[in-house]
Amino acid sequence: MFTIVYTKQCAELAKSLAVELGECDLWEVDQALRASEELGNFEKLGLVFHNEGKSLPVSMQDFIRGVLGNCDLKEMEYMFSICKCSGPVGHALKIVEKLCAKVGCAPSFSLVLQGNEDLKMVAQRIESGEILLAKGSLGTSLYMLMHGIRG
Repeated sequence: MFTIVYTKQCAELAKSLAVELGECDLWEVDQALRASEELGNFEKLGLVFHNEGKSLPVSMQDFIRGVLGNCDLKEMEYMFSICKCSGPVGHALKIVEKLCAKVGCAPSFSLVLQGNEDLKMVAQRIESGEILLAKGSLGTSLYMLMHGIRG
């Protein structure tokens, strides 16, 4: 089952994507930050957010640093990130990858949505991948070693 954490501006997108993926646990990012102990550890995680200028919302950054950073990611099988952009794409997905790398994981599927993409096709692409672990960072390497994760 996927856990999808989304920003308020992407609630409709997250709910529509959850319908295509099947059984999903949906959390608005501010709710997830307040009730992080209820989230547990993630097996399959999706981040759905909008861009703010060339970046992503501070609440999503706080979720990655604070909540994901304090989770045991050993059981994580898959992670995706989707940025819904209304203007220039910027670097939102790169920022997500860097933040996730610092806590020991990386999205195996990232996508920018700028229009009316076929969510059924997006869901099929999400379901087809495997988790890619971040490499190159000493902190990530130590985390992986301590938790028996192979890259």
